[in-house]
Amino acid sequence: MKKLLRYLKPFWWIIILVIALTYGQVQTELALPDYMSDIVTNGIQYGGINDTTPLVLKADTMNKYLLFIDEDLREDVLANYTLINKDQEVTVENQLIKFNEDVYVLNEEHEDISELMVEPIVYTNVLDSLENSAEIYAAMSADPSYIDEVKVMLEERTASYSENLSSGALMILKEEYSSVGVNTEVLQTNYILYTGLEMLGISLLGVVCQIASTYLATMVACKVAKNLRHDVFSKVESFSSTEFSKFSSSSLITRTTNDIQQVQMLVQMLLRIVLIAPMMGIVSITKVFRYQDMLWLLLVAIAVISLVMLITLFIAMPRFKKIQSLVDKLNNVMREFLDGILVIRAFNSEKHEEERFDDANKNLSKINLFVSRTMSIMMPFMMFMMNILTVFVIWFSSQLIDINVMSVGEMMAFIQYAMNVLMSFMIVAMIWIMIPRSLVSAHRIFEVLDCENSINDKEKTESLPAIPGSLVFDKVSFKYPHAEEDVLTDISFEAKPGETVAFIGSTGSGKSTLIKLIPRLFDVSEGSIKYKGIDIRDLKQEELRDNIGYVPQKSTLFTGTIKSNIEFGREVDEERLNEAIDVSQSRNIIEEKEEGILSPIVQGGTNVSGGQKQRLSIARALAKDAGIYIFDDSFSALDFETDKKLRAALDKMIAKTSAIVLIVAQRISTIKNADKIVVLSEGKVVGMGKHEELIKNCAVYQEIAKSQLSEEELANV
Repeated sequence: MKKLLRYLKPFWWIIILVIALTYGQVQTELALPDYMSDIVTNGIQYGGINDTTPLVLKADTMNKYLLFIDEDLREDVLANYTLINKDQEVTVENQLIKFNEDVYVLNEEHEDISELMVEPIVYTNVLDSLENSAEIYAAMSADPSYIDEVKVMLEERTASYSENLSSGALMILKEEYSSVGVNTEVLQTNYILYTGLEMLGISLLGVVCQIASTYLATMVACKVAKNLRHDVFSKVESFSSTEFSKFSSSSLITRTTNDIQQVQMLVQMLLRIVLIAPMMGIVSITKVFRYQDMLWLLLVAIAVISLVMLITLFIAMPRFKKIQSLVDKLNNVMREFLDGILVIRAFNSEKHEEERFDDANKNLSKINLFVSRTMSIMMPFMMFMMNILTVFVIWFSSQLIDINVMSVGEMMAFIQYAMNVLMSFMIVAMIWIMIPRSLVSAHRIFEVLDCENSINDKEKTESLPAIPGSLVFDKVSFKYPHAEEDVLTDISFEAKPGETVAFIGSTGSGKSTLIKLIPRLFDVSEGSIKYKGIDIRDLKQEELRDNIGYVPQKSTLFTGTIKSNIEFGREVDEERLNEAIDVSQSRNIIEEKEEGILSPIVQGGTNVSGGQKQRLSIARALAKDAGIYIFDDSFSALDFETDKKLRAALDKMIAKTSAIVLIVAQRISTIKNADKIVVLSEGKVVGMGKHEELIKNCAVYQEIAKSQLSEEELANV
């Protein structure tokens, strides 16, 4: 995880912005239940009245309210109102009203006296319902000490809903407004409209925050994945054969594609879901704490869900770690099948390959099915728990609503907050189940990135001089990593500028291995290889390989055109390009194609023959202005006539330069005109010289010659 954070570091300011936007989204989303509660409670239930500070009161009603207000506060209350006489017109909440009796109208600028007015409003309403209310009011006015006795009596009558007198006060005010001529339907409509518009505005703000945070999170995730793919590709480019032995091709492909895709999903989840779920849960919990009477239901639901999550996590976690390795195995089988399809058909082994693929496919499907089934239980269970919680909330809250402790709107808000808490818990749990798989993928990626290269440039390197120079093998020995015996032993020879040096020997004698030491595809175990007097290990690999034109044993072409394959990412002038084509005997290949040199080459060069592929590979090497040309058994697919023409043209081309030509061959006819022939056997030099010399004094070379040349050819040497 720490290594992954390095890739997130360049985007720190975007991540901070995502956090801020996510917080804004959470706040806006969690504000909506409160607005909904206000619309249901204040807008619908209380007719748009949301304040216990009366807008307008009959003068008689105000006098009754004042009896229940401390004497020293009565003047303060009256200071917030204006007495309007009968038959005067006054605007109240945008309504022009002509009152038929004296009323008190709330001033535009007034103090908040809502808490002060709750008890007077409720007590007056209760007292008015009594048969002897007039006598009680008269006694209270005559004897202020009697007020306290009345308050005690009224407190007993309202004890069942004393915790929520405000809701009762709002209902009473609705009736009072109607009695003085205020259109409560207009009040209700205006309240719902204005509150709804506020709710819509907050919703739009939340949508903007969500879109922006999602866009930025996706951008960061994609760029992290892009950088990872670039680094993995660059790392693999620097691998020597030693490193390639640690990772199969199918595994490297899986790590570059599927594994990085998993990491991309992980980053996106971290920046979106992992952020929003805890925020949503924490803020929702703070909201839920306002409803103490219902809190225990939520706690029970969370406990049950957490238990199920832990059990699921325990079951599913080990399986996630196996999935990626099984994907590697499946890709490997598929890759081998595609590469060897001709051999498979030739041996009629389709059934065997089907069984191999089915075995790998079944193993992957089995574990994926198990994980999917385990995870599929989660969602139905969560929905069941949410439905159960909703039923119990409605059941218990209905009792609270009945005693006026909770409103319908508050019940609905609590349900939404509770659902948010449960969903947050579920999302967090799901993430914790998915994260291990992504972390496995991240680990596999960093296995590649952290792999130490066996071949590295030194801190201080030398530069090749511009003058021609020799290639010298000085007592070179080599063995593969972890091997016990040397593949090459005590190899020494010199290839001078303008010389053609050939290597021949039986299969497994070490010819190709020797050649691969020159571009540092491997490094020597003992001894040294010097080019222009400098140990190649003291050179930058890039500079060394810039001076080498290499044709491998297995010719490879890439998707593109004939021209792009010959140029191979370099700028090649027209003269050099045509010379390379002519020398490699590739001209007829181009002329046979309708589109000429721009004719397409499909992946792997499967739309050309083996001989054509080999000639184009030779053209690619010759198009490069190199100091060393290496041909690793590069003429094997050519017919004798083409081979002869190519070698003759190559000799003429090299004669104009001071380049060194190294040829690995199986056929003596290919190399008999070489300036020097090195004969290898079991990794050792057993002969060195020209063809005429070796045919006389080298037993290994003689055996090869006898197997390839006629008696007449041997006699004419």
